[in-house]
Amino acid sequence: MFLQRGFSRLLSKSNNLLLSYNKFNSNVNKLSLLSSNNVNLIKSNNNVKSIIQNNNNNRFYSTKSAAEVDDEIPPEENDKTKTDQLIEETEKVIGLSEKHDFQTETQKILHIVAESLYTEKEVFIRELISNSSDAMEKVKHMQLTSASEIQDPEIPFEVKISTDEDKKTLIIQDSGIGMSREEMIKNLGKIGYSGSKEFLQKLGEQTDKASIIGQFGVGFYSCFMVGHQIKIYTKSAKKGSKGYLWESDGSGSYQISEADGVQRGTKIIIHLKPNAYEYSKKQSVENIIKKYSNFVGFPIYLNGHSVNTIRPLWTMNKNAITAEEHKEFYQFLSKSYDTPTYNIHFSTDSPLSIRSIFYIPSQHMEKYGMGRMEPGVSLFSRRVLIQQKAQGILPDWMRFVRGVVDSEDIPLNVSREHLQDNGLIQRISQVLVKRILKNLDEESKKDPIKFNKFMSEFQGFFKEGIITDFKWKDEISRLLRFESSKSTEDSPCSLDDYVKRMKPDQKQIYFMPATSRNVAETSPYFEPFQLKDVEVIFTYNSLDEFVLTNIGHYGDKKVVSVESKEAEEFLNQNQEKKQDTLSKEQIDGFLSWIQEAVADKLSGASPTQRSISAPAIVVDHESATFRRMMKMMEPNKQHQMAKQQVEFNMNHPIILKLNSTREQNPEVAQLVAEQIIDNALITAGLFDDTREIIPRLNKILDKVLTK
Repeated sequence: MFLQRGFSRLLSKSNNLLLSYNKFNSNVNKLSLLSSNNVNLIKSNNNVKSIIQNNNNNRFYSTKSAAEVDDEIPPEENDKTKTDQLIEETEKVIGLSEKHDFQTETQKILHIVAESLYTEKEVFIRELISNSSDAMEKVKHMQLTSASEIQDPEIPFEVKISTDEDKKTLIIQDSGIGMSREEMIKNLGKIGYSGSKEFLQKLGEQTDKASIIGQFGVGFYSCFMVGHQIKIYTKSAKKGSKGYLWESDGSGSYQISEADGVQRGTKIIIHLKPNAYEYSKKQSVENIIKKYSNFVGFPIYLNGHSVNTIRPLWTMNKNAITAEEHKEFYQFLSKSYDTPTYNIHFSTDSPLSIRSIFYIPSQHMEKYGMGRMEPGVSLFSRRVLIQQKAQGILPDWMRFVRGVVDSEDIPLNVSREHLQDNGLIQRISQVLVKRILKNLDEESKKDPIKFNKFMSEFQGFFKEGIITDFKWKDEISRLLRFESSKSTEDSPCSLDDYVKRMKPDQKQIYFMPATSRNVAETSPYFEPFQLKDVEVIFTYNSLDEFVLTNIGHYGDKKVVSVESKEAEEFLNQNQEKKQDTLSKEQIDGFLSWIQEAVADKLSGASPTQRSISAPAIVVDHESATFRRMMKMMEPNKQHQMAKQQVEFNMNHPIILKLNSTREQNPEVAQLVAEQIIDNALITAGLFDDTREIIPRLNKILDKVLTK
């Protein structure tokens, strides 16, 4: 618990990454740095940087007492006895009321919509393509309800886009519903009127409405961000309709005239402003189409060439998608060339409408020191991109996941660039995280070898989740894999595996920090567990100790270190007490002497009940990992090691000889006593620099060799 409290203090200000953990422990108040001892961990799991970050500048230190702080508060704020003075409505109406409409200056409103609504100019292409998509959806609906009334029904549904660098124009044409003269005045001359929204209201609850994108009635005006003159040729899809030209320079007025040779649908000609000439270049426009509108439900042609060739797999039946299609779609999303390890296709209509597809890569770049990965999930609404690398859809520790989330229930602002309901996004996130973790758990049972390979690559992210996102602790714990005394690196065990192999009288899961398997297997801490044939989890990187401590309980099994008092109590159960070679008086005399001889390092000395082959062992000590973190937190400060509680094997030959030597040769006994304690500290991982003991070892060798 001391380790957990210490790490809690260190991690509290990690730039909101530890928000969930802070709720778990409200007393946290300090942040730490990764120690140099974590270099190996960083090389293999660079995402550990996200757990502990350097934020020293954000530390808060207060030298004032509570009383002094209270004294700074103005007396009025402290006085809770004063009565609030509220303003009441005391006036009365004595005349007739007159109703007036708000007056607007159209030119200014248009300027606000065109210039201030969107943060990125390029989204005007997304808005116009979305309008074209809606227009063609309306014709498709006409085919179902009044097919005989459609003009030129043989014209295919498609969006055509043309760029001309010489004329500095961009043209977007569709074969959609088009507009009559009256509809042009209503749809284009009235800012904020949405024909698509009106269409949806007429549809009611019909399934067709899910394909309609627009809803605010302002998307068209985004073209004034880039164009100094806009021309629109349009012809209604109803038989017998005439063609019209709508023109405006965005100054607050427009002209409408009848036109000949107009095809069914709408053609928008944008004469670009000098600062928007890039949108007359084919490559620039193609990149924008693929970014925002690659998955609209109709083919898009740019200068006669098809652009949106990749299908939106998340809208399809998952059983109809091939492995090759998954690979192609994943590579399109992730801009990478590997093959995904897993794909997760999830759709639901309750409690929210969600269509999603996720991919788990085969590798990640953080381990190569390539920097922190950005979120890999894009947010769509009705197949139109809202946010790339969307924050909040998945927690930060899941940033390695690539995929798409599409929801009709997402409340967007007018520009469709930002979300309005964070509570709803959190609900969506909860549903998605639960599904991904459940799917991975199922995969671990289907193919353990494949899953173990995956976890060896990505386990660091899940450990980060244990620390920073406490609400998912139980689900993540099931996925973690560890090497243990009864499993190997090639075949690590889960906590479920461990529990199944537990002894009938065993109530705890035991783990042991070590630098390697060889060190673990030769440790005096592991020795008594080995004799009892009790499995011990081996952890080799410095944060695993904190991860397991943070897990705390797995089901009804408590997770404890083999070095703890709880572990010692378990070892003492049903254990025969060995006959001591020394009498009680001799043991008490030895313990009293050694505690005085090495008083600067011992807080207590007692005989051990553990079956160990070592002369002494440190018990329930301060975590070596925690000590390193504290040292790195204040690198310029000399940190004194706390005194330790040491238990002695009173039947060990070295202890027996030391007991007789302490009276015969006090000088040698003092050197040996100090060395025994330091050996115990080294075994416990508490000794920072073993070079300190070299002079003493040389003295001991000299004493031995000069006999």
